[in-house]
Amino acid sequence: MAKFSKKPPETKPAAQDDPVMQFIFEGLKEAGAEERGETAQPTHVPSIDMFSTPSALIIEIEMPGVKKDELDVTVMRNTLTVKAVKFECFDEGKINYVCMERSFGRLIRQIDLPFPVDTGRIKALYCNGVLTVTLPRVADKRGTPRRVDVEDK
Repeated sequence: MAKFSKKPPETKPAAQDDPVMQFIFEGLKEAGAEERGETAQPTHVPSIDMFSTPSALIIEIEMPGVKKDELDVTVMRNTLTVKAVKFECFDEGKINYVCMERSFGRLIRQIDLPFPVDTGRIKALYCNGVLTVTLPRVADKRGTPRRVDVEDK
């Protein structure tokens, strides 16, 4: 049966010392995440690789041990948010830990998108513990100069 670890952390998570993570937590509080029953304190921030092609932005997020049903991927404005829960897969009462380095609990990662994307055609694929999100590019018309005719009054 999958479950969270009942052991309290011996030290506070490193995320509390990181100013970027504090900013993310404050944003979650402002967005009302706590009111919806979501905790703003993840236990792990997954690693990512992000690269672009001429047609898309591709983000690969390491999430080993996370079930597909536990993934939540959302896009709002220019931010991709990935949330998940990673459960333990063994009963603590029957195991005598010699070493335990893997983390369990809530995972969250917010990624600022470097250019406009087509939110209607985003695709996510989860395979072998890696979530691959493909975000198709759209032309950013704000950066294109356009001549404006000046009229006489």
